[in-house]
Amino acid sequence: MRSSLTMLGLIIGVAAVILLTAFGQGVAASANSAVSTVANSITVIPKLSPIPGGPPAKPLTDTDSEAISKLSNVGMLVPSVTGATIGAAGQQSVAVVASYKGNQYMSASVTGTTNNYPAVRQITLAAGKFFDAEQSRNGAKVAVLGPLVAQALYGPDPSAAIGKPLRLVHANFTVIGVLQSYGASSDNIIVMPIGAARSSVFGYGIGGNELSSIVVQATSTQTVKAAEAQITQVLTTNHHITDPQYDDFQVQDIGSRVATFTSLITLITNFVPAIAAISLLVGGIGVLNIMLVSVTDRTREIGTRKAIGASDSAILSQFVLEAITLAGLGGLLGAGLGVGLILLTKVLIPLLGSTRGFLATFSPVLSAPPVLVAFVISLAIGLVAGGYPAWRAAQLNPIEALRYE
Repeated sequence: MRSSLTMLGLIIGVAAVILLTAFGQGVAASANSAVSTVANSITVIPKLSPIPGGPPAKPLTDTDSEAISKLSNVGMLVPSVTGATIGAAGQQSVAVVASYKGNQYMSASVTGTTNNYPAVRQITLAAGKFFDAEQSRNGAKVAVLGPLVAQALYGPDPSAAIGKPLRLVHANFTVIGVLQSYGASSDNIIVMPIGAARSSVFGYGIGGNELSSIVVQATSTQTVKAAEAQITQVLTTNHHITDPQYDDFQVQDIGSRVATFTSLITLITNFVPAIAAISLLVGGIGVLNIMLVSVTDRTREIGTRKAIGASDSAILSQFVLEAITLAGLGGLLGAGLGVGLILLTKVLIPLLGSTRGFLATFSPVLSAPPVLVAFVISLAIGLVAGGYPAWRAAQLNPIEALRYE
């Protein structure tokens, strides 16, 4: 019983190291998978405030978007015009969103864009479809709703909104799709072709060819910096800018943020097993304690062995071997427990039925190195924790040991 309780500390310690390492690597892999889809994303926005000492700031336009789309390091891009809508009567508003019943209202933001929006923004639909290239070119009066807007106007079932009319300001639109939920700010949105947004929603509020932003997807993560340089050069030429300090646009690279995020995840992944290793240290203290007790309890046995000729090295090796055996068995059982819990987690996560969110991509990563390292550390702990008690046993005087009660 005493030996079993001694091993329990090592079993828990080894299992914790293996389990937390696998979970940490799983979190890192899931996070890297999530951010890799936007690692080559570049956002271009205008500087609308006057630049001290410089010429008046020029807005982004369709001409800028077309020029950027022809660059060699640019894959796809999404120009957008955005604005706010509000559904409370009597308030100042850009637009009013009303359901087909005419008595339900919803405050939301409107985005006019192109059919590339889902691919570049990495979004999916809960129901219906997104508008196609022809509808985008023709400025068709169709709308794709965020889940909050769809629920407020048409009820909790996203498919119930498909095909229903939607009134914005004085124009009627047809709902053709509902977006998946991606958070409160992203859910409260109405997306439509850029031509329809300009002509029917924003009107003179946004110039005929002005843009609120351009989201660019570089051809790869390796060409992001080259794409940024090309975009900056094109906009500098189009806007007749001679001094970089008077740039009337901003080119924002999400890749640097992704790199910072990845380094943070790596730090956490390496730090968590280090915390778990403390439990191994606790287990080592348990082995040391039990071996000291064992030496005390078996003092007469040690004296008898030495009296009939056992050498100090024989006594030393006996107790070291016992400590290593305890630690080795604890390490093996701990490794088995850790691996078993990882495999169990891999089976249980799909059974939770999560189709999106963190669990959709998370899976603990089982690899040999953490298992081997944890087991070797447990053996080393046994050797170190058993060394001092074994040395004490070897140094006992046989006459005093035989007289010990």
